[in-house]
Amino acid sequence: MPKYFNTNHFLKRPFFITGLILIASVLPAREIHPTLKIKTAGAITDFFIENSKVVLSTDAGTLETYDVRTGKQTDFLQLPPMKDFMGDEVPTKIYSIDKVLGKLLVVTQGNHGFRNVSIFENGKQQEIFNAEKDKLMIKKARWINHNTILLGLMSNDLILYDIGQRQTICELSISPYTFSDFSLTVDKQFAFTADESGIVHKIEIKSCELEQDHTGINVDNIYQIVSKNGIVITAGQDRRVGVYNTITGNDYFLQKDFLVYSVGLNADGSIGACSATEDNKISIFKTASRNESCVLSGHESVVTKMAFFDDHTFISAGDDQYLMIWEIE
Repeated sequence: MPKYFNTNHFLKRPFFITGLILIASVLPAREIHPTLKIKTAGAITDFFIENSKVVLSTDAGTLETYDVRTGKQTDFLQLPPMKDFMGDEVPTKIYSIDKVLGKLLVVTQGNHGFRNVSIFENGKQQEIFNAEKDKLMIKKARWINHNTILLGLMSNDLILYDIGQRQTICELSISPYTFSDFSLTVDKQFAFTADESGIVHKIEIKSCELEQDHTGINVDNIYQIVSKNGIVITAGQDRRVGVYNTITGNDYFLQKDFLVYSVGLNADGSIGACSATEDNKISIFKTASRNESCVLSGHESVVTKMAFFDDHTFISAGDDQYLMIWEIE
């Protein structure tokens, strides 16, 4: 007659409990697939969240608005085409969008690599910078208040500009390295900028003065940077996700197996996100414990933009026509 283990006695053994803990610690994070997959008119270049909507721009020259919960399109605007160097009409690529008090700030492609900046309000367009006349290579623009915008140039210059007075308030040349990205604090008193040096720069916006440099975490080009509630997170060519705690100074990085192109943070900075793998998966993790809570699987191209709608809903876009909305909790 076969002998059976006394299960109760076996479970009491300390080594068995330790074994269970070890097994649990190496279990893979749960994999989540998108709740909504929305096809847009072109490759998505930028987006922002407005109440229950997500507003996005594309390289096909469209501005599109979707309901986050239903995926239903609620607004659509097609910009007029531009002429390329051969004189042929092509879609006007949009690089950056932002909105305040009903005024939509848009950076678009111009001739010879220079950019146009316009404001759309109540169906009317107001030109702020003209590619042919001003010859600025603007990569990103954001509202500071209803009358002031911050521009990030490829030359790694920041320009604070008064659109009412049509004049520069202040300007800062950060470094000789090529500009990558900037992120504003919630109160818009500071901007964290990143470039190909791997250094994170903290800039006081009203004076355009460099306040502090954060070094030693990223050692190569930073593609993207996001700041929330004292936490700054970076996406690096060095395959590192840099996490900077500007309050405690407890900085660290997560080493990945593939280039990190995009990152995100929830409102209080407690949950981070990053593009993590060659097959375009997104990792969701706790910034304090560094523990991965889930993996988002579904993108078929490089993930280029991501944001938390709230702690339970996540939005991302890749280098293609698809906007993904995920339920992560």
